[in-house]
Amino acid sequence: MDPFAPNTAEWNEIAQTITFLTLALLSAFITGPSFLTAHAIIPSLIGTKTISEKYNKLRPIFYLIGFIGLACIITFFCLAYINIYEVLQRIYPSFWQ
Repeated sequence: MDPFAPNTAEWNEIAQTITFLTLALLSAFITGPSFLTAHAIIPSLIGTKTISEKYNKLRPIFYLIGFIGLACIITFFCLAYINIYEVLQRIYPSFWQ
């Protein structure tokens, strides 16, 4: 399995794939705290009466942000896979046979 050297166009596609993976990571940094806040922090603070019950109205907003972030993560991973698949076939042709 001797790889071929990538040309300029393939390096551009690899860079674009890295960009998609970076965007997926940034989406995860938004998604995780949003779900954590909506599912654990707000109910815990309301349960211990640290904050008032009116903050419970914020939970759907945090869930919405979390689900949008999750959709972004899935989308960016799919875009990265679609983008890099052809490049990997050209660089490692015998690997796919």
